[in-house]
Amino acid sequence: MVVGDKRSYGDSSNCAKAEMNSKKQKYLIAPFKQQVRMDPNYAETTWATLKEAIHEIHRHNASGLSFEELYRKAYNMVLHKYGEMLYNGLQQTVDEHLKTIAEDIALANDETFLVELNQKWTDHKISMVMIRDILMYMDRTHVIAAKKIAVYDLGLQLFRDNVARSPKIK
Repeated sequence: MVVGDKRSYGDSSNCAKAEMNSKKQKYLIAPFKQQVRMDPNYAETTWATLKEAIHEIHRHNASGLSFEELYRKAYNMVLHKYGEMLYNGLQQTVDEHLKTIAEDIALANDETFLVELNQKWTDHKISMVMIRDILMYMDRTHVIAAKKIAVYDLGLQLFRDNVARSPKIK
């Protein structure tokens, strides 16, 4: 205890604590110096897995898919700067699927045409919600940074371009 000091610390440990509080030190945690590189084949194999999952969603067979695992794969691709590859692959995959849908609708007879078109439209919207959920991280980061169209909106525009405006459909 210091004579003449109005504070009473009792023992030396309390005195040390008081001194530490008066001299607050800031600690800086530095990031890792070494960047972890993603194997280039990993991006391609991950995209192949995601592409197959998109096909399963379009086939109405999504019950066997692990959306958590697929989200993690898409997250890692975007995190390691493969967002453009993921976005372009999605666009191409949905585009190809919708071209086959347009052919199916074009083959429908006049009596079932509107029912078929409505059913394909409803199925496509549901599929795009599931795909958007898997690619949510890409939607929130890469799509905004690259000024692209959001995943769900991209699906709707591709349906418009490939199905609604198809020259094969009456």
